[in-house]
Amino acid sequence: MEGEFESLKAIHNVSPELAPLPYAWGRFKETALLSDATYFLLAQFREVGEQPPDPLKFTARLADFHKKSESPTGKFGFHVTTCHAKLPQVTDCWEDSWEVLYKKQLAQMIRLDEEKHGEWPEFQKVCKLTLEKVIPRLLGPLQSEGRTIKPCLVHGDLWDENTATDMDTGEPFVFDAGSFYGHNEYEIGNWRSARHRLSDKMYVKNYKRNFPVSEPEDEWDDRNLLYSLRYDLGTAILIPGCNQRQAVKDNMTLLCKKFCPDELRVAQGYMSLASIRDPLGDDSEEAEEEEEEEDTD
Repeated sequence: MEGEFESLKAIHNVSPELAPLPYAWGRFKETALLSDATYFLLAQFREVGEQPPDPLKFTARLADFHKKSESPTGKFGFHVTTCHAKLPQVTDCWEDSWEVLYKKQLAQMIRLDEEKHGEWPEFQKVCKLTLEKVIPRLLGPLQSEGRTIKPCLVHGDLWDENTATDMDTGEPFVFDAGSFYGHNEYEIGNWRSARHRLSDKMYVKNYKRNFPVSEPEDEWDDRNLLYSLRYDLGTAILIPGCNQRQAVKDNMTLLCKKFCPDELRVAQGYMSLASIRDPLGDDSEEAEEEEEEEDTD
């Protein structure tokens, strides 16, 4: 409740029309044991209309909100822990590197998944490669070679049922937030799944019109797939029996095949680590010795 209160407050401070104003949060009975306590959140009432809202209005307002938001530290993170539904996110920290923060967040979801579902060796292998190889490869370039990205305040869990048209004003608004300051494109990762109506190309296309894609532009779709992992893994933990865990494994495998294919083949047992370190084998050493002899002559 505290995380949602602080999230709504931060969003409302930037764009009052985009989120209800939160008034208070707390425990119903201060004397109740923490394990038995019931909590409340009191906020401005807005009547929910069409869900999700009109794509043109909604994406324009969302992009404007992202642009206007400013991290109080100039870094990525947040001042309290916020949650994806009931799952705590790694937000109560400040990082100069978006790569570092996202790696922490995805690693947290992987740990929670293992606690919920137990070990799955094939899955753990691609999880490890995604954390150690794919994330640095895809997110490192956002803040290297002169490139920069602004830490933008994100809602953190935008999907069909957390967005709506205000019945009184006809304008789009959001609620049920788990915010932090991150890469603005992270927000769109949740729209990739076909189960969401926000996955309609009109939403994605119009958001990109209002907030230009980060450099390198040609890796936008790969980053979008990477960001979708965090949301889909959360769904797999929260909803018993859904097939998202297999989908996450498949998508991680796709990214690994593209960005660290040799390491993936080693993890899958198809080749040895030595063959990666010395792809030419022993013959290369002999060739080098022959070249040295020729140079000496």
